[in-house]
Amino acid sequence: MEKKIAVILADGFEEIEAVVPVDVFRRLGFEVIIAGLSKTVNGSHGIKVQADCLLSELKETRFDAVFLPGGMPGAANLRDSPEVLALVKKVNARGGVVSAICAAPIALKAAGVIEGKTVTSHPSVKNDLKGCNHTGKLTEKDGNIVTGKGPGAAFEFAASIATALGKGDEVEELLNTMFVQRK
Repeated sequence: MEKKIAVILADGFEEIEAVVPVDVFRRLGFEVIIAGLSKTVNGSHGIKVQADCLLSELKETRFDAVFLPGGMPGAANLRDSPEVLALVKKVNARGGVVSAICAAPIALKAAGVIEGKTVTSHPSVKNDLKGCNHTGKLTEKDGNIVTGKGPGAAFEFAASIATALGKGDEVEELLNTMFVQRK
């Protein structure tokens, strides 16, 4: 059975940070469900994305990973959603991969899952992540937590999540065929 990833979108999300990982995950054969806080979600640069379902309608209770893209005010909207925080806590409690990029680690902080962890984020929210070891690197993985710095880290971030879900060799091959230059 293929692993399932829940991608949660809120108005104001950073489009590159959402679409690049979703594309990579689907090319690798993961089952990806885009759940929105609204059915049509408005990106921070005017691109609208049609969610597969509303987060409130999400019936699936067993995800192998949850992914939160950043952008503002998208990350703040994720942080302020009790439904988002509940899903993050549930996936974390089962040891699933919990991931966020750019400003979205503020939602992981609000959910209480990154205290004492090594993380990265957009520099604008670094001070909101007190109690974490913030590195400023493109990506960080600490246990089941995967974080990314921003739009330019989207491919590397997606690769980290895919590797954490057991597709390390396949993601390397895919990114090579996509001409993604690696660090």
